[in-house]
Amino acid sequence: MKVLVYFQPNRKYDNYEGARMRKTIKGALEVVGATHTSNIYDDYDVAHFMSPEDESKLNIALERDVPVIVSALYGEDDPSARFLSHKSKDGKRTTTLRNRALKMLNKATLVLVPTESAKEFLIASGVTRPIEVCVPGINLARFNFSRDDEKELFYRYFREDKNKKIVLAVGEYDNNLEGIHAFINVATKRDDTVFYYVGSETTNLNVGRAKTIIKNAPKNVHFKNILPDDIYRSLLLNADVFMLPGYNLAGIISVEEAMAAKCQLIVRKSSIFPELLKNEKTAYIAQFSETLTSLCLDYLNGEIQPTTQEAYEQVSEHSLQKFGDQLVNIYNSLIKNK
Repeated sequence: MKVLVYFQPNRKYDNYEGARMRKTIKGALEVVGATHTSNIYDDYDVAHFMSPEDESKLNIALERDVPVIVSALYGEDDPSARFLSHKSKDGKRTTTLRNRALKMLNKATLVLVPTESAKEFLIASGVTRPIEVCVPGINLARFNFSRDDEKELFYRYFREDKNKKIVLAVGEYDNNLEGIHAFINVATKRDDTVFYYVGSETTNLNVGRAKTIIKNAPKNVHFKNILPDDIYRSLLLNADVFMLPGYNLAGIISVEEAMAAKCQLIVRKSSIFPELLKNEKTAYIAQFSETLTSLCLDYLNGEIQPTTQEAYEQVSEHSLQKFGDQLVNIYNSLIKNK
């Protein structure tokens, strides 16, 4: 059996969630001895896509009469892998499935999602194709805490003081830097801590309100675009706190990596699937910015207990071996029933 694993993002986003999801799938297949290719014109028995931008490539696979799988809602922070759109009007926020995404998903032989609530959302949004829950695996060896050389990369790259704590947040940028105020508010009260916000740049951050927010941010706050994979992983390994301060759904890959790196997760309720994390067990979850700020400060001040060990134990259950076995079982079932 040979699997087409296809995801070719804009080069600018090549280190972000969609590309990391692609690497995870390929790694899982290699662990279980399954062959894969990224060439749409190669010979393959099943095709696996993860972006609504690839409908034309999906059509090529369908013309070859091979089963087609689409992984949806795994990397929503990545513009190249995003299936959802978000709107805010008069204080009310709405999340909908993109029309392009709906069209693509309803061509698939099978749709994979990370959680049951994601499955329910797609069904309610008009997806009529079969949907199966498949939690992505993670390569824990990539988060080896004994590798001092990997931890050192961050400090060589950014020249930060090793005696300072680190808070890392990820998300997307928009004109208002929506949701980032909670992140900045912590920084104003902790000049002994450095704060990094890493996101995909979807708008021009040098104009309008975004420019003002960035200009007026404390000096210990740094806004970054996509980082090289090894630098981002080194940042995770050194970070004390991992925040999701934004309102939009974040990517599960980023959350799993933070859990594997034993960062303390402090996240906005709307940024995660309901069953992904448990409040005060594997993370601290809040709805409002004021609460997110307070939780982060309390943790940095040692006033609340870490949930990092239970989060690590949870993500450890999703090994690459387990993920690879599940994928191969899915592929073989689809090929058999073709």
